[in-house]
Parts: sequence; C-alpha cells; structure tokens
Amino acid sequence: MLCLDFKEHQCPYPLLESKLWLKRAQIGDQIQLLLGDSGSRSDIPKYFRRLGHAVTIEQNEHRFSVTITVQPLKD
Repeated sequence: MLCLDFKEHQCPYPLLESKLWLKRAQIGDQIQLLLGDSGSRSDIPKYFRRLGHAVTIEQNEHRFSVTITVQPLKD
C-alpha cells in the first residue's frame, strides 16, 4: 500500500494527487493519505465514495488518515 503524507498541504493539492494515483491504480490497489487540512479531510472521502471506492477513515489526536481501496466501477 502506498502512503502519502499531505499533512502540510492544503486542498486541492492532496485531492489532485490522489486523482492522479487513481488513474494508474487497478482494482484492489490501496492508498493511505495522511491529511492535515479540514477541506481535504472532508472532500477526499466524499469524492472517492461517490465514485464507488471503499474508504476507511482513521482519526486520533495525532493523526487523520484516509485509506482508499479501488473498487470495480458501477454500471
């Protein structure tokens, strides 16, 4: 699984980079994004869920991460 640290970056950079990853990804591939700003924390999970991919959020006082698993496209 690829892990990208975007804690120091503002949206839309993390979203754009994760979209580029998705273009190269295959079904079952995973990426973990470490996010810092509230826009990314909100927008990225919504975007990938809307596309039909599995999204898991892990949050504690020191870290906010989103794991995305590529799913087959829905008809």
